[in-house]
Amino acid sequence: MSLLVRAKPYNDYVAAIPDVVLKWSLPYRGEDDARWHTYGLYAYLRPRHPEILYIGKAAGRTVLQRLHDSDKRALFRDLAQQRSIQTVRVIVAQFESTRRITRELILDVESLLIHSIKPWGNIQSARSRGISRPGLTIKCEGKVWPIGRRTFRDQ
Repeated sequence: MSLLVRAKPYNDYVAAIPDVVLKWSLPYRGEDDARWHTYGLYAYLRPRHPEILYIGKAAGRTVLQRLHDSDKRALFRDLAQQRSIQTVRVIVAQFESTRRITRELILDVESLLIHSIKPWGNIQSARSRGISRPGLTIKCEGKVWPIGRRTFRDQ
């Protein structure tokens, strides 16, 4: 007697391996922490509640430089006026990828996360997504990742 077992299609195995793993962590309070000076993704969180308020990329500028950029003034003003949020927690992502990490890949990952999560402060990218990378799979890791959903896939 023989036992027949149907193998999973190859694509099912490939889909289980993320293209990008984002390892989210908190930078230390001091500005000398290397994570402040990295390039990649960062997010602003509500201080005591698991809500992602904004997702951004630091490509060409560091996370710390982006935090202090003039284009963030309006975001922080709106958070204070409309949401009564005076401070934010910053988390940063370390990229691991099966693909070459380029500025374009960082942009695609940022766009997919914004479109999927729809953070309050990311008004422009949450409405429509002009770019896509079909099949791109992202996995978010780390104790500081504030939401239950951890895997995102571009359709």
